[in-house]
Amino acid sequence: MNHLQRHLKVSDHPVGLLKVAFASSDMKTVDQHFGSCQSLLVYGVQHDGYELLQAAEFQVVDGHVAAKLTTRIDVIQDCFAVYCNAVGEAVFRQLMAAGIRAIRVEPGTTICSLIQSLQEQWPQRVPQKQKHTESAESLIDTLEEAGWDE
Repeated sequence: MNHLQRHLKVSDHPVGLLKVAFASSDMKTVDQHFGSCQSLLVYGVQHDGYELLQAAEFQVVDGHVAAKLTTRIDVIQDCFAVYCNAVGEAVFRQLMAAGIRAIRVEPGTTICSLIQSLQEQWPQRVPQKQKHTESAESLIDTLEEAGWDE
């Protein structure tokens, strides 16, 4: 069963952009749990700007269904991180295995404020999505080397 209802790709991902995803139902704030999110937005961020790259809407299914997680992870597979209100431990591990960092934020946090925060902490070298074989410790080392703070 395909859980993806609609998927709009606005732009291809130019080199030099940091791709990040946001779990949002209103397209303005992060207000969703990753595993049951209604939609995901993918933005390309640079130190001096950003653009919407993708918007995906999903069929919301209750319970633990592996296919719904696979569909969501496939949509954000090129992202460095996903911002959400919550993520289960098993899904957190799946995201890390796919090279995606899950970042928990308070409900109602605006997407614009998160992008602005990324831009304010812009490193000399944009971190790339971790490879599938790298460990979580390796990702932390890469972030620290690039000048990112927790």
